[in-house]
Amino acid sequence: MATRGLPAWPLIGQETDTLPEPERMVLDAARAWAGSGSAGPMGEAALVLAAAGMEGAALPFDAALRALPGLHMQWPLCPVVSREEATLLMGLAVVQSGRRAVALALLHRLAPPLSAYRAVAELSVMGCVFRRGGICLTAPL
Repeated sequence: MATRGLPAWPLIGQETDTLPEPERMVLDAARAWAGSGSAGPMGEAALVLAAAGMEGAALPFDAALRALPGLHMQWPLCPVVSREEATLLMGLAVVQSGRRAVALALLHRLAPPLSAYRAVAELSVMGCVFRRGGICLTAPL
């Protein structure tokens, strides 16, 4: 699937302190997942999600991140959003708004086709959990 023509989201290079709260929570959870905390990847991400009342999103979040081998997260205190992190945030926002085909195209930047399909399925579950909890990411497209 071609990924040319998809926008370079304005979050690339944005300061993390200026992110909307939902995007910041997802970024913090993803960075915690990628870190080397004592609770392990899913446990570290679950702690961040639970602090926001979204503990139900921990399992699909873990599965989605495991399906994206091209996703390289920054260290937890990095002050800016990387291209891969912006792609993840945009993918989740687009899935949550119901445009799974666009999300699939975006995630092809981070994973081969089968892995991207798996990630979209898990992000769909995660987006539903977030929506039920009143958390909606900003879909830029």
